[in-house]
Amino acid sequence: MQKSFCGMRRYLTSLYFLMLSLCAGAVQAQTAADGKQAAEVAQVVLGISSYARWPTAHPELLICVVGRAKYADTLLDGSASSPGLRFKAQQLPPGVAPGPDCHIVYIGTTSDAEREKLFSQITGRPILSISEPNISCSVGSMFCLKFKDSQLVFDVNLDSIARSGLRVHPNVLQLAKRKTQSP
Repeated sequence: MQKSFCGMRRYLTSLYFLMLSLCAGAVQAQTAADGKQAAEVAQVVLGISSYARWPTAHPELLICVVGRAKYADTLLDGSASSPGLRFKAQQLPPGVAPGPDCHIVYIGTTSDAEREKLFSQITGRPILSISEPNISCSVGSMFCLKFKDSQLVFDVNLDSIARSGLRVHPNVLQLAKRKTQSP
């Protein structure tokens, strides 16, 4: 009996460590996928920003991240870059409205009430708004990112752009076409 208990214990311990290593591998794979998607999101955000013109030129753009943003890590850690575009990013604390120094608002997951309040604060101001997946572009954001078949694409709300006072070059639509046509 003692021998079978020890054998069973070794078997269960081995099984436990096998499960731990499988879970760790799955977590690492998901983290790598999220990191790749965050890098793609950063490039699209910077690409869109490079096509926007503010009423007053800014030597450096401030990206204010609002809510729980799944794909903003690359923006926040400063590892993204774009030729000719200087920027920095900061996470806004919950409930804090984007100030006049915020040029771009990157919107993650928020409650409906928080999102409604945010859009009421930025509508009509020259602030470029870009939302992560699951936010409809008809709600108020100018650009809404989404992953479609592992490709990052975006929707555009022309009405929000027109009310912002920003000028966005029509070629920004070409970014979406190139992304969806990539192999």
